[in-house]
Order: sequence, then structure tokens, then C-alpha cells
Amino acid sequence: MAQGRLIPGTGWQVRRGPEAGEVDGWLLEWPAAPDFVAAALASALPLVLAIDSDGLHAGVDAGAPAELVDAAAGYVLPDDDAVVISAVIKAAVMPAGAGRVADGTAQIISALSAEAGRIAEQLAALAEQRTAGTGSGRPVDAALVRRLLRVRRDRARFLPPDLFADPAWDVLLDLTAARLEARLTPVSSLCIAADVPTTTALRWIRSLSDAGLIVRRSDPSDARRSHVALSDAAADAMFGWLRLFADQFGAR
Repeated sequence: MAQGRLIPGTGWQVRRGPEAGEVDGWLLEWPAAPDFVAAALASALPLVLAIDSDGLHAGVDAGAPAELVDAAAGYVLPDDDAVVISAVIKAAVMPAGAGRVADGTAQIISALSAEAGRIAEQLAALAEQRTAGTGSGRPVDAALVRRLLRVRRDRARFLPPDLFADPAWDVLLDLTAARLEARLTPVSSLCIAADVPTTTALRWIRSLSDAGLIVRRSDPSDARRSHVALSDAAADAMFGWLRLFADQFGAR
């Protein structure tokens, strides 16, 4: 189990004390020893969380994982190679305002980026349709979005859930409802809404963020925690689609 400080490079390296060229920050592999968890959460240093098993579902086991998921500035997931690990660490320790990971590296961050980009393009097209006046402008509320999510969950009563392994739409719907409710969404809560193992949810969150569909923001009351929200462009597109949906099916 790797615990300690981190150094960005061709992969990751772990150190337990100050060394030349070391970047202050925490690298925790879950499950982690309680003293390491407490020290990482108590510090003001960046935290990279490594999750190596789908057995940790939605970051709720034993209480601590949800707190770690929300506090982490980046995630290392199973099958991430050295280039991806390096990019995640560099992004986590990058000073505020220094900019994001270079485009070439960002594309490597997840093998799902291409799929997330396809979703972004389709949502952008829906937003253009709305602008062109194809919808009636019917108001959209959170109750409509929550009904859509419940209906999607009901599929499991009739068909094997494994047929629908793509959680991106559930993530976007949940964040749309949260925006309408003026509610903050912790990363751990979004993992639960995705209804897939934590590692799968975090891969999609990472990819949707890379595609510009979602953004991470610090908790205004606790800088160690972060929340996830739709980007403005994604929100416009989702509201456009929901209005078209309401027009077609007469939803109220």
C-alpha cells in the first residue's frame, strides 16, 4: 500500500519526508491507515486519491471514503498508466491560476474522453436547436428531471442493469436537477447518483470534466472539499433538451 508524499514525474513516487525536488501533497491509496487519512484531511496540501478496487462502492463504505473523495484534487484509478498518473498529480499540485493540463495530456487522462466529447457535441447541437426556436420555451423544473431519473432506475426491474453501463446521462441529469434546486453536489454524492462503482463514476466525472461538460468548485465553507456542477454551456444544452422532451410528451 502506497502512503505518503508525492512527486510528479513519469509516474508517481512516494516519499515519507522532504527531499530535493519534492512537491508538497498527499498520495493516499484506499484503503488507507486512519492516521494517514487524518493527516491528509487536516493538512492544507493537495490530495490525490488512488482507488484500486470497484469493491468500494460510491465512496460510502466505513464513512471515511466519501470525505476523501470530496477532498481529493485528483484521482488515480485502476489501469491508469504512468502518463495518466503523472498528469493527474501535476494537475493536483498545480498552483491556482496556473492553467489546466496541456491538451495533449488531458486527452490521455481517460480512455472515455472521446465518448464524453461526443456527448458534448450532441448537447451543443441541442442547445443550437433551442436557440433556433425549435422548442416552445416550456419551463423546466427539478421535479421533471427527478421523474426522468426514477424512470431510468426502473429499467432494472425489467432488464439486466448491465445492459446500461453508461452513467454519463444519469450524472448530467442529476447535476441538472441540482442546478435547478440551487443545491451543491459533492463528488461522492454524484458517484452515488451514477449508480455504478466508484472507480467507474470517477472515470466518467474526470472525462466529462475534460470535455467541458462539468466543473469542479471548492466548497465556500470548507476549501478542503469540492463540489461538481454543470458548466454553463452544458446547462444550456440540458435545458434545451428538457424543453424539447416536455414539448413532445406533454410533461408538466
